[in-house]
Amino acid sequence: MRIAAIAPVVAVVAAGACSGKPRAEDAHGVARGEGPGLGDASDAPGPAAGSSAAGAAAGDAAGAAARGSSSRGGAPGGAATSGRPATGDLQVRVEWADVPVAARTSPGRTRCNTPRAPSVAPTTTWGIPDALIIVDGAGATSGARAARVALADCALTPRVAVGDSLAVTSAADRPAKLALRKRGTLDHLADGPALPVMLPIAGHTVTVALDPGAIYSLETDDADPELAFVAATAGAFVTDATGHALIRDLPAGAHAVTAWLPPRGGQPARVGHGSATVAAGDLEELTVRLTK
Repeated sequence: MRIAAIAPVVAVVAAGACSGKPRAEDAHGVARGEGPGLGDASDAPGPAAGSSAAGAAAGDAAGAAARGSSSRGGAPGGAATSGRPATGDLQVRVEWADVPVAARTSPGRTRCNTPRAPSVAPTTTWGIPDALIIVDGAGATSGARAARVALADCALTPRVAVGDSLAVTSAADRPAKLALRKRGTLDHLADGPALPVMLPIAGHTVTVALDPGAIYSLETDDADPELAFVAATAGAFVTDATGHALIRDLPAGAHAVTAWLPPRGGQPARVGHGSATVAAGDLEELTVRLTK
C-alpha cells in the first residue's frame, strides 16, 4: 500500500520528510517510515428535518433530467456504431420506507459542539442518500479515481466515497488524529486494526493507496467516532441527495445491483438487491429497497 502526504510548501521545507452523480488494513506503511501513523508531522432533507413535499418534487425533477439525458445519438434501435460496444444507462434509486425515527435523528453533538448527522437522512419520498451501489459489469465505467474525504467541525464529509485511493484533507484549526481501518468486504465486514492518520495543520493532505475490492472506514478520534466509508470496489457508485445514482455507458444486458447503507449512529448496516436489463441506447430505471 503506497502512502504519501501532501502538505503546504512551508510544511514540506520545514519537515523535510513529509511525503505525500445526477442519479448515478491491512493498510500498510507509514507516511514517513518512522512510526505507525500516516502523515506524521508532515431530494432535500427528509422527515427528520421537517421538510415539505419539495423533496419529492426534487426527486421527480432529477428523474426527468436523467430521462432527458439518455439519448446518445446512436444508430436506430441502439445498435453499436463505428465498432463501439452497445451501451445504455442505468438509473438506480435506493429506498428505505418508514425509516425509524431513531435512525433519522441526530445522536447528539460532536466535540466541536456541532450537531452530529443522523444515521440516515431520507427524502420525503424515502430516497436514501449516501448509499453505496455496486453494479456488476460496471467496472470499466467507474474508472480509477481518488476518494476524497475532508475533516471539518469534527465531522467527515462525504460519508461514503469510492476510489482506488484515499486522500484525507484537514480543514481543522488544530492538529487532528484519525484512524483508517480495512473492514473487509460487504459480505464480511470486520473491525480491522486501526492505522493512525495524522493531520497536523489545516490544508494538510494524506493519501493512501487502497487494496482493490476492500471496504475501509475512516474514523475520528472520539469514543463514539464519526465515520466515513470508502469502497475500493469496481463498479461502485454513491447515491446523491435524492437517493439516486446514474450509471452511464453500461454494456447492454443484465446487471445485478447491490445497495448498501453503512452502519453508523448505533444503527446496523442495511442491504438491498436487484437486477436490471440495460438496452443499447436506452435508460433503464431500477428501485432497490433496503432490508435488514
